[in-house]
Amino acid sequence: MILYLDCSSGIAGDMVVAALLAAARDRDGDSAALEARIGAALTSIGVDPQIVRAEAVSRGGFAALRFDVVDGPGFDLFADIDDAVRAGQHAGALDPVVAADVLALTARMAGAEREVHGGGEPHLHELAGVDTAVDLIATAVLVRALAPERIVASPPLLGSGTVASEHGLMPVPPPAVLALLRGLPTAGGGAAGGAGRSVGGAGAGGGEPLGELTTPTGAALLAHFVADFGPLPAGRILAAGCGAGTRELPGRANVLRAVLLEEADGAPRVLAPGQMPEELTLVETTIDDMSAELLAHAADELRAAGALDVWLTPATMKKGRPGTVVHVLARSDQLAAFAERLFIETTTFGVRVLPVARIVVDDRREAVDVDGQAIGVRLALVAGRVVTASPEFEECRRAAAALGRPLKDVYAAAQAAAQTRFAADAPASPD
Repeated sequence: MILYLDCSSGIAGDMVVAALLAAARDRDGDSAALEARIGAALTSIGVDPQIVRAEAVSRGGFAALRFDVVDGPGFDLFADIDDAVRAGQHAGALDPVVAADVLALTARMAGAEREVHGGGEPHLHELAGVDTAVDLIATAVLVRALAPERIVASPPLLGSGTVASEHGLMPVPPPAVLALLRGLPTAGGGAAGGAGRSVGGAGAGGGEPLGELTTPTGAALLAHFVADFGPLPAGRILAAGCGAGTRELPGRANVLRAVLLEEADGAPRVLAPGQMPEELTLVETTIDDMSAELLAHAADELRAAGALDVWLTPATMKKGRPGTVVHVLARSDQLAAFAERLFIETTTFGVRVLPVARIVVDDRREAVDVDGQAIGVRLALVAGRVVTASPEFEECRRAAAALGRPLKDVYAAAQAAAQTRFAADAPASPD
């Protein structure tokens, strides 16, 4: 299932939560179970779930759901949110996947704040109420519950004019939004007189500025969760819902649409230049008379000999005997060498040889800093944009021990730092 976010009127955290709840109601008939999961997650970080409510409203003549948070004291620092999330997870009350997403989001937002306002402990500034934490937690819970295979979004409309902040009036989009969306496509500023057009913060042709349409929280959610940007993918529509913005906009419906769809079979996939399939060979054999220790040793020897990949899968053989299939992925000119290695390291009397093809993403190695600890990361890039940041596990474990922090938190922080720092980088040339 694909989750598609139509950001033609921008995106904010409360709009995302409302749109996902509305789509769930359209698909399942109600969203009570999901709202209960949000309430439990909020309770786990010390937030009273009674301060949130979802209600039906109208925006631009369209029915939509509004997710509202009662204003009140909340978290002054991103670190305060992190501490509450870790406490909830350690108590066993917060889903570890939800916790990891929220920690990665706060790390991303804190990084943008440092970039905009300089060093020191990053504050939430105008987002210092409880709203930001609620929106991050609720979105992470809903994405976890809906479990889309992929999230796609339209380029977000950013808005135009100015917005009030702790530092006075700021131009729209504010600096934090620009930092969070670096390297990602947008639909520009837009204006009441014409979508996507703005001059000096005012509408084209004298139209009124639209104000802030994409907020820092909305930008962070896009940067963290969305895999691809573009039009609605081809497929079968399962459900749809609209999340309402806080105000009416002249000439447009201030809503974020969430669409759940089943992708069409055979939907076209576009490969980037240089990503044509690579012809390889898969060498396999099935073993039923070797111990697990000896099979593990054989796999290690095959990897050491230069196999591209080696994996073992269980199998049931004749007379119901348990066995193991040894798979070796190799380049075609290495076939004879790996067949010989299998004969030497295992008890097999024959191997199967299959032609296969694989496509690999552009990748490169970089390093990020987590509280003074350097951690290597492997980046996967598609069309010049980082789509996966994979921290080196052993380096994360070393850093976690040095910092006295949970390994999963260090891993999430390294991942978020890499995605923020390298979001706009183009793929490096192959060595």
